[in-house]
Amino acid sequence: MNGRGNAARGTILTVIWLITAAVALILTVVYFDKLQKLYTEADRQVLAREAEGDGGSSDADNNSLPNGNTGEADNNDIKVMNTEASGDLETGAAGSDAGSDISGEGTDNAPASADASDGEQGADTAQTETGAGTDAAQNQAGSGTDAAQNGTAGQADAGNGENSDAADNRETADNTDATDAGEETKTPNPNYDYTLGIDPDKPIIALSFDDGPSIYTERIVAALQKNNVKATFFMVGYNITSFKKEVELVYNTGMEVANHTSDHKNLSELGVDSIRAQVFNNEDLINSIVPVGKMLVRPPYGAHNSTVRNVVKRPMINWSVDSLDWKTRNADSIVAQIQQDARDGYVVLMHDLYESTAEAAERIIPWLLENGYQITCISDMFKARGEKLEDGVVYRMAQPAQ
Repeated sequence: MNGRGNAARGTILTVIWLITAAVALILTVVYFDKLQKLYTEADRQVLAREAEGDGGSSDADNNSLPNGNTGEADNNDIKVMNTEASGDLETGAAGSDAGSDISGEGTDNAPASADASDGEQGADTAQTETGAGTDAAQNQAGSGTDAAQNGTAGQADAGNGENSDAADNRETADNTDATDAGEETKTPNPNYDYTLGIDPDKPIIALSFDDGPSIYTERIVAALQKNNVKATFFMVGYNITSFKKEVELVYNTGMEVANHTSDHKNLSELGVDSIRAQVFNNEDLINSIVPVGKMLVRPPYGAHNSTVRNVVKRPMINWSVDSLDWKTRNADSIVAQIQQDARDGYVVLMHDLYESTAEAAERIIPWLLENGYQITCISDMFKARGEKLEDGVVYRMAQPAQ
């Protein structure tokens, strides 16, 4: 009896095992594709976490300049070579030069913001000012970059610039990038060519407006159009989303649309991935509205170091005349400051955030024209003077007429 019972139980266990194996086989066949996707996703997440472990510094402590300054540094360099040698000259910290000029770019989110726009001090304390006529230095401007600068990195999400090598794909030798690929599907505005018959043998000055767009951008554009002149608008991401029509207006009237980062953070205080995100996310945002393609960059506070110049594969423009509009908020003072400091080949810093700046623009544009200046955007001024703006190089003035 026991023998028969044991045999029966053995038979039952064998049948159960066979049924279980058959069910497992069926489930494996049916759900193989889903299981494979789950394992693939798990592997991807592990790799992503490993990549984050090698990423740049956090943005948590980089929302403002030391001592609460919210202005924009007036760096003392005109052109900074994108080489390791130039990087050794810099401290990379905003406000490190106690004797630097206090100059401007407020970080107001709207024209009605508080009056707490402090000045800013230069980020690069030991830069050598090359001055006008430094043709030899200019010609070397993009030639000394290291192998890593010209290399391309692995594929990833080229749009977000977060802890990955995706944005490195913007650094190929032929300067192709994710934005450039997208712009080929758009038709650029035929008026978006800054050629206005500028005479290189006569004085030229470039007007630039930062931190917009805003409710005063349209008024400033109207003043420029009335006098048949151009200007450059360095737009910041947190205002672009609220003033898309103003972005289109600037572009459609033939003004120069340029990049002032997403959140107006001091790039010299950020890690590589954060710098990429600040610059290229904003470039992508602008190109989602108007087909500019690659564009000039103005680093917030004028702050840059060797890391910033290696990562930002775009020409970077600071300024040589600070109107101090962010500080005075007074049209008379703004006009007087520009009249005092204007010179051939200079770049003027203003902000299309304030009504006082709009009024000052309406007055200073005719004055500059009456005093023999040709007024245009930054790209056009350098082009008229035969200077090619190099990626990763910082400029603040063009060569004067010979």
